Amino acid sequence: MNIFKKFQNNYGFTLIELLVVLAIISLLAMITLYSAMQYINKGKDATVKGNLAILVSAGELWYDKNNSSYVGFCGSATVLRSLSQVPSVDADKHCYVKPSNTAWATCAREFVDNTKAYCVDSKGNQREIDNINCTSTIMNCCFGVVNVNCIP
Repeated sequence: MNIFKKFQNNYGFTLIELLVVLAIISLLAMITLYSAMQYINKGKDATVKGNLAILVSAGELWYDKNNSSYVGFCGSATVLRSLSQVPSVDADKHCYVKPSNTAWATCAREFVDNTKAYCVDSKGNQREIDNINCTSTIMNCCFGVVNVNCIP
């Protein structure tokens, strides 16, 4: 009988115990959310790279069908659709046809590292560049890299 009387006075958890459990659950949730956001951003970066890589072959088709010229390529539906599907701020995605109309380059900011952008150009160069080089007058994706395929 004495054992039952002992448990009759215990009404549940104390406030301190509940707060400690709540704090632990909150901490674990924050860590999980941060980790999940990193994976989501990596997925968005893969989308950026995939959409821009498609433009290399699209540019060659454009060049062949438009009398060996890239005139209008950056304003074409293919490029605009590819850039609109890039999950990036409009100010951080650009496409530019070189004034001689014999070359083009396009780039878009990445998500995991906002200081980086992904760049593709008509010579087939595809690489990560600094976001400060991703401008409306981007000429190529080389930026200091010695590469014979770079646009002169």
